[in-house]
Amino acid sequence: MSRDVIIACDFAGREELMSFLDRFGDRKPFVKIGMELFYSCGPDIVRELKGRGHKVFLDLKLHDIPNTVEKAMRSLSKLDVDMCNVHAGGGKKMMEAAVRGLTREDGSRPIILAVTQLTSTDERMMREELLINRSLEEVVEEYGKNTAASGIDGVVCSPLEAGKIHRACGDNFLTVTPGVRLAGDSADDQKRVTTPAKARELGSDYIVVGRSITKADNPLEAYERCCREFKGENMKERVAEGLLEIGAVFLRPDEPFTWASGIKSPVYCDNRLILTSPHIRDIVENAIAETVKREYPEAEVLMGTSTAGIAHAAIAGHLMNMPAGYVRSGNKDHGRNNKIEGKLEPGQKVVVVEDLISTAGSAITTVEALKEAGAEVLGIVSIFTYGMKEGLQKLEEAGVKNVSLTDFETVAQVALRTGYIKEEHMEILKKFINNPREAYK
Repeated sequence: MSRDVIIACDFAGREELMSFLDRFGDRKPFVKIGMELFYSCGPDIVRELKGRGHKVFLDLKLHDIPNTVEKAMRSLSKLDVDMCNVHAGGGKKMMEAAVRGLTREDGSRPIILAVTQLTSTDERMMREELLINRSLEEVVEEYGKNTAASGIDGVVCSPLEAGKIHRACGDNFLTVTPGVRLAGDSADDQKRVTTPAKARELGSDYIVVGRSITKADNPLEAYERCCREFKGENMKERVAEGLLEIGAVFLRPDEPFTWASGIKSPVYCDNRLILTSPHIRDIVENAIAETVKREYPEAEVLMGTSTAGIAHAAIAGHLMNMPAGYVRSGNKDHGRNNKIEGKLEPGQKVVVVEDLISTAGSAITTVEALKEAGAEVLGIVSIFTYGMKEGLQKLEEAGVKNVSLTDFETVAQVALRTGYIKEEHMEILKKFINNPREAYK
């Protein structure tokens, strides 16, 4: 499953909708058609959008007796929509009937979701008007569990509730989240809102964005910004900015640091500082978890490198509800003489979590130890890599895949853009990466 941005096309009629979509040129964004357009234009509007190459989320929020919902879904199944929904408040039997009605004779069907609570609902309204005397979080979680038990694919919920839903119902249970605005935009009638970047961190699988795109002076530009923020296409820069902010990566081209090997380096990296900076730690650990999900979807265990990768593996493992352990640089000299700490079964699929890749020696040693123990090592997720030729070559020769959250080149570009370093420093930084032993000679 890939993350995606869905545009809420809340227009009065076909002409306004098509005029809006024409501004996207060859881009064919995923669009949401709600009651206003569907009741105005009928099923033909869906057929036309599908003919133009758009994915369609038909947002009708069916809520009726099970028999009626089943028959309505049977009609909607013929429209070839990609996603549709019901209200979870209709109960399990109604949701089960919706799945039956939507399933075609060949067994295929669109994604079906259930709405937990509308993002215009807050706890005061729920208690005083709807007379539900439980907390909003409790209600959303319980509705999510009912939805999963009914065979429905996921829920429509606030981004603020996505993480709780995943913990209660599993990582593969979808969270589609409206109430998303670009930073600085008005929340309008939404009560539980956040930004695309924050929705990503909170665990949303899809976000639904309306006015921030449809009312923008340049809708395509606003849409692409939402995609960058939500899909993590700017993750390298966000992590780089965070590392520079807290001094976890420290650039000093005019006064280089001296490594134990004698190499003079314009950069010093201490990712232990991430652990004592909660706002940056949240970004990094969520990025590790998301990278594992995206790059290594079969992963069963995270193993940190000793000592720097231990905490990062543990925190990311917690976020993913996945076992975590670590690998020592050598066997312990007492007790059971373990090199690998934590339960590891032969054949388990492992991802190594490393804080830093330079020459890649420690990372490869960790991979080899895990393979000797019978693990299937899928690859490495590292927070930062220098991108040194020596390290890249070692990884390639060992057949080890590494995916880094950010790298030296990105950090240098961010540092230049923010005024941390000057243009004349870039030459020495490039020399260092190409040949670290010769950069200051």
